[in-house]
Amino acid sequence: MQLLINGLVAGSLAALMAGGLSLVYGVLGIFNLALGQLALVGGMTTWWLHQQMELPLMVSILGGLFVGGIVTWLTFEIAVAPFYRRDRFLPLVTTIAWSMILDALILLGFQEYPRSILTGSKHYVEMGSARFSLEQVCLVAATLIFVSGVAWMLHSTSFGRKIRATVQHADAARSLGISSSLLHRIVFIASGVLAACGGIYVGIDQNISPTLAFPITIKAYAALIAGGKDNFWGTIAAAYLIAMIEQLAVGTPWFFGQYISAGYQSSIALIFIIGVLLIRPSGLFSRTARTA
Repeated sequence: MQLLINGLVAGSLAALMAGGLSLVYGVLGIFNLALGQLALVGGMTTWWLHQQMELPLMVSILGGLFVGGIVTWLTFEIAVAPFYRRDRFLPLVTTIAWSMILDALILLGFQEYPRSILTGSKHYVEMGSARFSLEQVCLVAATLIFVSGVAWMLHSTSFGRKIRATVQHADAARSLGISSSLLHRIVFIASGVLAACGGIYVGIDQNISPTLAFPITIKAYAALIAGGKDNFWGTIAAAYLIAMIEQLAVGTPWFFGQYISAGYQSSIALIFIIGVLLIRPSGLFSRTARTA
């Protein structure tokens, strides 16, 4: 039971990150490898506003989301907009370079040691052999509401219909007066806000440090690839599936009662990607499309 709860908590973080990736890839057809750094910007900003400036938690969270959105907009204008129309693979290089710049700035501003947004003791609840905090319940619930809201926006609003029209045929959408460049910016910024939510999530649930950017990004991309790059809900489902597999792998006795070290937990996402690509290269939940 405890492993399932841990997987639900970890999967909610991955779902936030992977959901933003799915939006960007579905609309722009590119990968943003600075995603983990955008998550750190949101988490570190929230910590600074709440712990250093002593602002209320909700105000600090809104501030973290706002700063995360601004840095995401700068990421698009500097590392994506000048390149993605020329070649969809150029942003791979430019966002890697931008992520290294953000890493240096984060280290310069916040140093290396971990920080927690909530320094006080959490409110724990025991249910049989399982133990979880009320903060974790709120985080998981907020994640499900947030992700569901994004899906509702895509499928039930005029803005979502414009996005889907741009994805299906950008030239035809422009002929109808839909500004694809504006939609691209909005979607990219929305993905950064989701990433900032993920950073705040980590800072509230555990500790956040500058070394978390790469592991967070890898897990998000594992969910994106495993779920099917063109399937938003498939990506979300894959995020929870990978998190559950990670928890079961390190929390279940193997090899004559021995446990796998938690240090290998991050490798499970990479192994999962390789296995999925060998069996189903298009992803577990990818949509089938006619080729002729």
